[in-house]
Amino acid sequence: MQKRSTPRRLGLWMGQMPAGPYNDITDVPGVQVGNVSLIQGVGPLVPNGGGPVRTGVTAIIPCPHNLYHHPCSAGIEVINGYGKSIGVPFIQEMGILNCPILLTNTLSVNDVARGVITYLLQQNPEIGNDARTPNVVVLECDDSYLNDIRGRHVKPWDAILALQRASGGPIKQGNVGAGVGMSCFQMKGGIGSSSRLVLNLSGRGYVVGMLALANFGLLRDFCLGGVPVGFLSEQKVGYIPGSLILVGITDAPLSRWQLQQLARRACLGMARTGSISMTGSGEFCLMVSTYSKDSNAYLSDWELDDFFRAVVEATAESIWNSLFLAQTMEGRDGHIRYALPIEETLHLIRNWRGGLSL
Repeated sequence: MQKRSTPRRLGLWMGQMPAGPYNDITDVPGVQVGNVSLIQGVGPLVPNGGGPVRTGVTAIIPCPHNLYHHPCSAGIEVINGYGKSIGVPFIQEMGILNCPILLTNTLSVNDVARGVITYLLQQNPEIGNDARTPNVVVLECDDSYLNDIRGRHVKPWDAILALQRASGGPIKQGNVGAGVGMSCFQMKGGIGSSSRLVLNLSGRGYVVGMLALANFGLLRDFCLGGVPVGFLSEQKVGYIPGSLILVGITDAPLSRWQLQQLARRACLGMARTGSISMTGSGEFCLMVSTYSKDSNAYLSDWELDDFFRAVVEATAESIWNSLFLAQTMEGRDGHIRYALPIEETLHLIRNWRGGLSL
């Protein structure tokens, strides 16, 4: 198996702001991520759920306390509304997140939601008796190029297992969890993550972490560090994937409206990678603050510019990381998504820059 590395470790410029210790979403204190990866079978698609299977679930728990009792402030931006995610209108209306965030494939959204509901009912026996119901959030991308998506192989217990596996520390990226069967710029995509450290005017430090489920784009549009790598590449690829899910979490005291402003800037990070948000590509950015919702000591709007920059930089790097850390995968009917060729990519960048060292 080819050894993979991030563009940052290879010396490529990833932006002006410093990254956190892990350079991923779990740099935000209390954030946990868990995955269930489902990889079974090879060869032609077998009707009626026979595989091959290339899919999974990713669970993101923003904070260790019970979200149903102590929700987080949240804002969401629908960049391109083609997606089939659930839970979006409630966040738009109320500005809160009161359950974990789950990612999966398009046709498994309902099964994952059933798993999350079971998980929440076990944690909160008052739900449905003398308390309001929670807003389940399941976000999705279409992995049908590699996966037997009609087989709906992700089950409710896979969602529960992903939640139970959630932990802090550096997360797995690339072909993992919901990212197993995903494509990005017609190469192998998947899960990617990055973080940025922000120092506000009073000298207080905060973290912005982003996680991407990357499944979008044409190869010819792919850019890295301002270089049109995809346009210069001679790879031959087929099928246009669609959708990008971005989940951002910060420990900064930001209101729902400020979080929505941050979420809106994620499209600028997408653009750095070459995305044009194509028709048929569902793209969402959910931003969450783990700061105590009981406090109204939000930062001034005039302090948001560094957070905007953090979102833009971490969004782009998350997408690039999903490509650099993904492995080549063969799926149903012999469909193959090749990993981004690292050495060829570095060579194209050097030549574009006139042979200057990186």
